[in-house]
Amino acid sequence: MKLLTLIIALVLAGNVLLSQEKFVAPELTDEQKCEVLYSHVVAYAVSGISFAKSQGLSPEEYGRYIGKKFSAYWNPEDGFPVLVTRMMYILAGLHPDNQMQIVKQSGKSITFQLMNVDLSFKQGPMFDVTYQDFLNCSYGIIEVIAHHMNATFSQSTTADGWYIATLSQK
Repeated sequence: MKLLTLIIALVLAGNVLLSQEKFVAPELTDEQKCEVLYSHVVAYAVSGISFAKSQGLSPEEYGRYIGKKFSAYWNPEDGFPVLVTRMMYILAGLHPDNQMQIVKQSGKSITFQLMNVDLSFKQGPMFDVTYQDFLNCSYGIIEVIAHHMNATFSQSTTADGWYIATLSQK
């Protein structure tokens, strides 16, 4: 009887295993790939800020820590134009639907604005991190890199959702 029960159980288990749906690798469009990448970057950044806050660090302090690490990949001898170009490229990538506009520029300063930086926070905080925490962390990162590159950085937001960044050569 035990043998019969075992055989029936194995046959049923085999049928269940063989009847499972076959999985296939997803084929993502370029737009979907961008969205997935963006979501991961934001999730990693926000979870890092959340962890830093749990350790008693402010988002800006955590950003400065990151900025110090990232500064190793920035060469001050490359000059202000490289800082501006790379930083605009990085910030433009904050969201696939980002809208960047240059507000004003001179040989020693540039101000540009971006829309949709706050999209991940439209429903409120993420992992106990607010949009302002996210901005404060970003400020810490960029301010340290700008200082390393002999420049200054400031940021602000407007009531209608624009994120405004200014880089100035020292």
